[in-house]
Amino acid sequence: METPEVIIGLEKKAKGQARTRSRKSDLRKNFNIVRELAIADFRLKYHDSALGYIWSMLNPLLLFAVYYFVFTRIFKSALPHYPLFLLIGIVNYSFFQDCTFSGMVSLGAKAGLIKKISFPKSLIILASTGTCLLSYLINTVVVLVILFITQGFTPLVLLTPLPMLCLLLYSMGLSFLLATLYAYFRDMGQIWGVLVLVIFWLSPVVFGVDTLIGPVSSIVYFNPLTRIFVLVRNYLLYSYFDFRFLITTIGYSVLSLGIGYAIFRKFQDRFPELF
Repeated sequence: METPEVIIGLEKKAKGQARTRSRKSDLRKNFNIVRELAIADFRLKYHDSALGYIWSMLNPLLLFAVYYFVFTRIFKSALPHYPLFLLIGIVNYSFFQDCTFSGMVSLGAKAGLIKKISFPKSLIILASTGTCLLSYLINTVVVLVILFITQGFTPLVLLTPLPMLCLLLYSMGLSFLLATLYAYFRDMGQIWGVLVLVIFWLSPVVFGVDTLIGPVSSIVYFNPLTRIFVLVRNYLLYSYFDFRFLITTIGYSVLSLGIGYAIFRKFQDRFPELF
């Protein structure tokens, strides 16, 4: 005959297993929601376009063509491998810009959904990020193909996913923050439209940090995008590795995500009332 202690232990074990199964079920359900929303938004984004998904590659390539002409024919950049340097910067910045813009307005775009169905509102931000991530991955593949054809790969190319992950985390953190601000202040859309241009010129998209004078370069490094872009180019173009620089960049990105999500979570219960 089993003692009461054994019975209590078995009951606790059964409850623990049930909670574990419930958490796994919730994670699976949330993942499916994010996946379906992201894919649907990606298809809808290019639904009425004659070129369809090709635009996800053409936009950064057209920007590249403009800036390449300006900074090779007019300002004469002396940076080594400048075409690839510029292309890498534009592809990564385009993801940051698209991710933060779409994340900021995503709650409003799904207002009907968040009013009718009870589910974690963060899933909408994650789905919005996932939509931009699909385009980003397509563009990154194009960059890698061009890089392989023109220059080849070094072993450090295997580390490229790390700064890409940093960019993803940092962009998600800002998306959570911007979505919260946009829910309360619709003018945030116009404000961010201006700020994103300022950030572009404060980030080493078209210029190298090493070309700046000492104090200015130190200030620019406070921008997490600067650190991320430097890492991507170091691994793809210059075969340079700095462990401390990488760890610091990862720390900044994780911190950005944590702060952004914490603010979003604090105010998310009021979102259905604000849209």
